[in-house]
Amino acid sequence: MLVIAAWVAISALGDGPQHVAGGLFLAALAAGSAFFLLQAGRAMLDGRSWSRAAAVVWQVLQLGVAAGTFNGGEGPVWLALILAALAVTVLVLVLRRSVTVWLRPEVE
Repeated sequence: MLVIAAWVAISALGDGPQHVAGGLFLAALAAGSAFFLLQAGRAMLDGRSWSRAAAVVWQVLQLGVAAGTFNGGEGPVWLALILAALAVTVLVLVLRRSVTVWLRPEVE
C-alpha cells in the first residue's frame, strides 16, 4: 500500500493541475490504509483479538477488487487470480484453530 500511495502521488503530480488534489487525496488514503494494515499486523503478532476482524475485512475487500479486475475487462486475469488466491489463503489461515487460540483474550 505504501508503494501504491507513492505511485499515486507521483502520477497525480505529473498529470496536470486539474488532477493534483484528487490524486493527493487518494495517495493519503492509501498511506492511511497502509498504516492501518501495519498496525493490524502488529496487533496480530501481539495476540490482540481485534486484528482478526481487520484481516477478514481487508481480505473480503481484496476479493472484491479481484472480482472487479477479472470481470471488468480492464485488468489482467493473472492479477485477479493472484489477488483472489492470496485473499482466500489468508482467510483460511486467519480462521484456523491455532490462530483462534492465539487471539483469545486471557481472562484474569
